[in-house]
Amino acid sequence: MLGTKNYQYRGFEEISIPILIIIGIICIIYSFYREMNPEKVALILILVFGLMMVFLAPPMTHPDEVNHYTRAEALSEGEFFPQSDQGFYENDYFLRLNEAKRGLTIFDNHHVTDPITSHKSYINANTSPFYSYIASALGILLAKCLNLTSVFAMFFARLANLLVFAGGAYWAIKKSPAFKIGLTVLATMPLTISQASSVSYDAFILTLTMIILCCFIKMYKDNVENKYLAIFFISILLISLIKPPYVLFALLMLVIPKENYSKNRKYSIIGIVLVFIATLFSFGDFITPLLGSNVQTAVETSNVSSSGQISYLINNPMVIIHVIKESIALSPSIFIFDLNIFHYADFKGLKFFNICYFIFFLAYSIFYRFDINFSKINRAILSAIFILIFFGIYFILYIIWTPIGSYTILGVQARYFIPITALLPMIINYSKKSMAEYKYLITFVILFLSGLILLTITHYY
Repeated sequence: MLGTKNYQYRGFEEISIPILIIIGIICIIYSFYREMNPEKVALILILVFGLMMVFLAPPMTHPDEVNHYTRAEALSEGEFFPQSDQGFYENDYFLRLNEAKRGLTIFDNHHVTDPITSHKSYINANTSPFYSYIASALGILLAKCLNLTSVFAMFFARLANLLVFAGGAYWAIKKSPAFKIGLTVLATMPLTISQASSVSYDAFILTLTMIILCCFIKMYKDNVENKYLAIFFISILLISLIKPPYVLFALLMLVIPKENYSKNRKYSIIGIVLVFIATLFSFGDFITPLLGSNVQTAVETSNVSSSGQISYLINNPMVIIHVIKESIALSPSIFIFDLNIFHYADFKGLKFFNICYFIFFLAYSIFYRFDINFSKINRAILSAIFILIFFGIYFILYIIWTPIGSYTILGVQARYFIPITALLPMIINYSKKSMAEYKYLITFVILFLSGLILLTITHYY
């Protein structure tokens, strides 16, 4: 990492690292001596450190960023439902920016000044619903309208996603009557900031996750209003059509006290049923062709078949136990030792950094004094939801991405689990012996975000 032999752009590091330190110190001092609402703190940190990630992370280094960019590019051309048997037939100007494996930044990638062209080729891409790429597609479209170069199209796509997430997080934290600090920590996790600053649909998922949690807390603390009930279920439906296990967030309604309902409890039951049905239909290729794309990708040609894998599980039910064991065995690597921020750039960060953040998050979840407390029964329900989504993600990846009959689950990334991390403090918080040092908590948040930027600078520059 650091060292005289590792400098590619020594001058840039000599300037950027002191600036980063100064920004970090200013943020810490400001948080100590200026009382600010949590939503304002979250907004500032998301924008300050998110903007650094937008411009400092080399092109196409985030997980699956080329695939996500391809989908956003198609939408920027007005293609809501691309149809092809060989992949997306799209403008391919951005492929020349994809030098992440070589660790090339905008300083040494000679294609950053290339114009946006209409030359097309077949590209494997993400087939998720178009609505999850609206923000990034608008960013690309703006760069085209301004006749900018290809790298600015990528920057604008990242920036659009970041601004949407920042706005959504601010609204969710402000509207939430409790657990504001929990939502703030979720919104400012290093991995959250990293993904919100990419072209990935994760920015969309994370934004709606914040809104879902806000609506849940509001309905738990206050009366259940039809407005928040509708927002809650619509948001769950939208992210469940991207990642089906998230549909289990609908079960959060089981935690809402009965006395908070007036005459609309039947609507919550109907909402749970409809969201589950819609998600099941989408997984069965009834709804996805309407919202996604009918495109054959490479995964379909490498012994990977959802229907084939399901048939294999039905005929070999004991494999399910192995999948559960594999999920548990993989977790330390995925969440700590090999946690990846720049998935395709041969850089997974530092184990020490990941371990420190894991310890911090665990300690905060247990000992921080929240202004919301759940009964043992409700904690059991939250635990069940956490576990079901946790293993559901592994199972869905086993079905969709793993070759038929394989015992190794492919495609698992820590970013898929960000939405359920907010449930952890609700489950394991020990309210009898807790601390409420908000300023010190934010200091740690700033230190870890500064560490994220420092890792990016020292590795690539």
